[in-house]
Amino acid sequence: IYTCVFPNRIVSGTVKDCKTNLPIPGAEIIINKSQSNQKPKLTNFDGHFKLYIPDDTKEIFIRYPKYKEIKITISDSKNLGEIILFKRGCKNR
Repeated sequence: IYTCVFPNRIVSGTVKDCKTNLPIPGAEIIINKSQSNQKPKLTNFDGHFKLYIPDDTKEIFIRYPKYKEIKITISDSKNLGEIILFKRGCKNR
């Protein structure tokens, strides 16, 4: 019998612009900032991402050039829904 040493869960969401509410393709999702050699996952053409993360992951980071990097705390929810990135000229809601 094999047991999975690193159980994973799936999280997903859609990254959007604060002004236009349009999806942002190519936004980077970083799972573990302490691993400097980690290759970030990218959102697809529709700004959507779906990734496997270790069960002990508490947060992910999302960044895109000219936008503020944001930290998302992962709870039991698997679908993070819409994630709005902010840049200059946008007001936080």
